Amino acid sequence: MNKRTFVKLFAAAIASPQVMSMLSWAEQEKLKNWAGNIEYSTDRLQVSNSLEQVQDYVKTRSKLKVLGTRHCFNDIADSKDGFLSLKPMDKVISVDPAKRTVTVDAGITYGQLCPYLDSQGFALHNLASLPHISVAGACSTATHGSGQKNGNLATAVSGLEIGLTERWLDWALWV
Repeated sequence: MNKRTFVKLFAAAIASPQVMSMLSWAEQEKLKNWAGNIEYSTDRLQVSNSLEQVQDYVKTRSKLKVLGTRHCFNDIADSKDGFLSLKPMDKVISVDPAKRTVTVDAGITYGQLCPYLDSQGFALHNLASLPHISVAGACSTATHGSGQKNGNLATAVSGLEIGLTERWLDWALWV
């Protein structure tokens, strides 16, 4: 076989769908923040749909960070170990009109919660500037306060439900 035939056959083999899919791992895009200016140190991301999945994942890890909606513009959210996403856990659990409280999953965003509250005749006292910000993330980082008299969302929290199961804290948020 001459050199030209070898190169043609090799190029055809490399370009085949089977080989390209095996090589696609090298082209996977790294995890980045919302703006795309921070690239995270790991691509290990566990997405959980339930408390049970979260517990199973946490039991097998000695270190991890919860990755929110990636609206962080520095490397404080970075991890070399692994990320846990609660994004699919985005439901309203209950509304108590008498107590004027709502219980939500940790992954719910302002964009999901606000229309629901409006349909129930309620509203939040202060909103994030973008709808994709998670309510739990805004509370845990004290995001979007508007001064002394109009505090951030965490100032409206009347309780957290923390269920300790080994190394995991389950948060239910009342707003």
